[in-house]
Amino acid sequence: MSHSELTRSVRLYPIYAPLAQAYFWLPVFFLYFNQHMPIEQVLRLEAIYYVAVVILEVPSGYLSDTLGRRLTLLISAVSAIFAYALFFLGGSFGVFVLAQIGLAASMAFRSGTDTSFHYDLLRCLGREDAYPQREARITRNVFIASAGAALLGGVVSIYALRAAYGLSFLAACVAFVTVLLFAEPDRESSSASGGQTSGFFFQIRACLAYLGQPVLGWLMLFSVFMTVINHIPYEFYQPYIQLLGGEAPTPLLTGLHTALTMGIAAWFAKQSIRLRDHFGTRSALMLSTGVQVVLISLMGFFFHPVVALLLAFRSVPRALMIAPLNAAVVPRLQQHHRATYLSIQSLIGRLSFSLCLALLAGVSEGPDVGLSHTLFHCAVFAIVGCVVLAVIAVVIPRSQWRLTPE
Repeated sequence: MSHSELTRSVRLYPIYAPLAQAYFWLPVFFLYFNQHMPIEQVLRLEAIYYVAVVILEVPSGYLSDTLGRRLTLLISAVSAIFAYALFFLGGSFGVFVLAQIGLAASMAFRSGTDTSFHYDLLRCLGREDAYPQREARITRNVFIASAGAALLGGVVSIYALRAAYGLSFLAACVAFVTVLLFAEPDRESSSASGGQTSGFFFQIRACLAYLGQPVLGWLMLFSVFMTVINHIPYEFYQPYIQLLGGEAPTPLLTGLHTALTMGIAAWFAKQSIRLRDHFGTRSALMLSTGVQVVLISLMGFFFHPVVALLLAFRSVPRALMIAPLNAAVVPRLQQHHRATYLSIQSLIGRLSFSLCLALLAGVSEGPDVGLSHTLFHCAVFAIVGCVVLAVIAVVIPRSQWRLTPE
């Protein structure tokens, strides 16, 4: 692949990333589904989405590592176009099921491949040192785009809820054209990469073997734990606000709230690598954990309007962790393992969150058990998990945290 084509792809990637994650529908998807079907079918749709993502997550990473990043991103973009078209046009449960599967495929095939593609491009150009700071800027831009998409999606949904999916369809079409302009990064030679593996299960074993490295093992544990606790404020902030006496949210209000949350996160995302450079990877990542643990603890121990206001910071931990985590994990992996490993990391996180939801459902049963009881258990879990994570991090020698070349 020519130098000019790779350079063009590096320039296009910061445009592609926000387009691929322009979720105009995010503030109104539940309202839209509930407009067409009862709540029990809405919950089934959500379950179908999560099951489909789990099924596709690791195979999509394997496809990326074996057949190429560009092809995998093309499948993701086509799946998004298919899904948004069905969401916009459909009104039956069956159509929405197909749309949810398409949306799950677009998420799964992009997960891990996008950041692997970004690093591979820079490595081919000898610019891999720029990867952490570029990831921070791109993460900031994704949050800014998400804020704008949430606000605009909420506004157009005042007139028609399906309009938010129409805007996402247009963004997905532009993202597809952008992927068509991408160049596939050169593959490393077998001698440079330690020998190309073959076979799906062999690939899985090779990726799991990385967990024998203490730093990668801790980073996997950190990623899984953060996947779980980052979802807790997201899942419970609306019922928390309603419990304080608020009314059911409208499309405009949910759009404004989501936009504010993403806007705050965007500023912190830009600072994430600066914080990492100042405090070190371990401390910077634990800082993101601490912020989320504090928010969950406030939700678990207090019911107050000030806490509801502070929930606008619920995406800050994710903003603080994305670039430092990718910068710590991706360069430690061989090229033909990267997307598969990141998909496994994402899969374990999703499964862990599903398990936590099942456990929370168990402890929340009974006529006298309410939201406060559930959030209290979430707070205890977050605090204990944070302490365990910090203790393990301290045990790992400081020298092992320094990144060495592949």
